[in-house]
Amino acid sequence: MTDFTALRREFKIRKDLIWLNNCGISVPPVRAATAVKEYLDAYSEAGVLQKRKPTGQALKNIREHFTRLLGGAAHEYALLNNTAEGMNFIAQSLPLERGDRVLLVEREYPSNVYPFMQLKKQGVEIAFVSPGLSNAEFIANIEAALTPATRAMSLSAVDWLTGLKFDITAIGRLLKRRGVAFLLDAAQGAGQVDIDVKAAGVDAMAFSCWKWLLGPLGSGGLYVADEFLKKLSIRVAGTSSVKNDEVYLPHREDYKESVDRFMLSTAPYMNWVFLEASLDFLSGVGFVVVQKRLFALADELAHILRSAGFRVLRDDFGNDKSAIVVAQRDGDMQALHARLTQAGVVCALREGALRFSAHLNVDENDLARFKKIVAGL
Repeated sequence: MTDFTALRREFKIRKDLIWLNNCGISVPPVRAATAVKEYLDAYSEAGVLQKRKPTGQALKNIREHFTRLLGGAAHEYALLNNTAEGMNFIAQSLPLERGDRVLLVEREYPSNVYPFMQLKKQGVEIAFVSPGLSNAEFIANIEAALTPATRAMSLSAVDWLTGLKFDITAIGRLLKRRGVAFLLDAAQGAGQVDIDVKAAGVDAMAFSCWKWLLGPLGSGGLYVADEFLKKLSIRVAGTSSVKNDEVYLPHREDYKESVDRFMLSTAPYMNWVFLEASLDFLSGVGFVVVQKRLFALADELAHILRSAGFRVLRDDFGNDKSAIVVAQRDGDMQALHARLTQAGVVCALREGALRFSAHLNVDENDLARFKKIVAGL
């Protein structure tokens, strides 16, 4: 049986804080900071000649973690800096013509909207569909919004405003039947809900790693299925986009035939060391065990909030709930958020509702403190 109290001690969050914003920015385990320090010490002594963490080792290990967690093959993953970067690369590479249509989701997080809005300059139409408050409603809205001109749809795995887990497998089947490319923003999903890119028919997926994956700011992943990659145009490139990229001259257009073409140049290798350590930690606990724990913590948060008179949106989602708990109550929600912040509760205020998300950096002692704080609001 997993000792979650012992795992909580892997985190050194200040004693006055209860970290319930892990779907925003998480606080990682100490071992990630230790790994970075060891790498920096080695780098300070020998620069790129350091052997503490040979170049390429972290990339290989991270890719293997991604495949175990999200499916696909290791070579189909690239490491980038954030979701927006990955979505921009995909948006600019789509083989679209004037009059083609891309479908997005209303109230979506900007990282999954702005990259596609740039396509309007090329005469591409951008349309939006309502997510509704259930998967049945969302899928019906998607089906009604699809037209013969729709070439791609991009959506999140989990609604960042409500915590509703979208049925990406059902959506993927629908889009495949209609010949529409399926693009996924997994920033809110990777690490907390089941995602299998192959089973869901995902063509491309971008995600940040500083949420449920406990990675550093400025770390992200990009998945592109092999068959879909063949359809993409080359519109973004850098030093590392060409084959034999260590040979700088002559300049050439002999681009890599893998997703590596999107890793444009020198990478933030220190972030890779950090991310690798966090993923090793999660993998050591067991990704399935972690997900079950996240949901158990969310259930307890929901119970505490419900008992204090809050309406918990998660209660309406049935099997489509996630580890994100969004709650509302009569009164000034901004003032409530300020009082929680003053009491040391780190959570988010999003569109008039409070959003909570616990990770392994929260245990029953933290929940007991949270219960007392909420009871006094």
